[in-house]
Amino acid sequence: MQLTLKTQLLALAIMAGTVAALPAIAADDGGFAPGGTAIDHHSEQFSNLKIVMDLKAESPASAGFGATVASRIMAHPGAQLVVIIEGPGITTFAKKNYLDHQGIVDNWVDLAQKGVHIEYCGNSVRGAGLKPSDMVGLSEKNPAIVNAGAYPTIAHYESLGFNPVVTTLLEK
Repeated sequence: MQLTLKTQLLALAIMAGTVAALPAIAADDGGFAPGGTAIDHHSEQFSNLKIVMDLKAESPASAGFGATVASRIMAHPGAQLVVIIEGPGITTFAKKNYLDHQGIVDNWVDLAQKGVHIEYCGNSVRGAGLKPSDMVGLSEKNPAIVNAGAYPTIAHYESLGFNPVVTTLLEK
């Protein structure tokens, strides 16, 4: 049986329409996803985390991002967090720059008051032409410390059972 050109074109149009609809069908059906569908655990709580965060602050924005990460860690019950801030973004915490970066620094003040132990890398402080007395203390109860250097300090906390996490903002 021979099909007319009109019938062939109609059949081709129907096939094209069906193929074009496949992505929409696939979006509704998890069967087309490689490996299935992700399991939602985003609100899971972990207990008794012990973390030393190496915050590589390139800028005030990355210092602010670090505060967001720290607050999310502290939302877990019994979390213990030490943050070592290093890099050129350390100038965010210089007293002379407080008014320029007040919102970011105040977020860190809040974290210090909630028990986050914050240390400034002494090498970064000196590299920025600053002294320990130039830095914001963050909290009378839990003041920030200028340490001898980020890496020895991180190793010290690891020896006390803290797990290292490196935090870096991926800027555009």
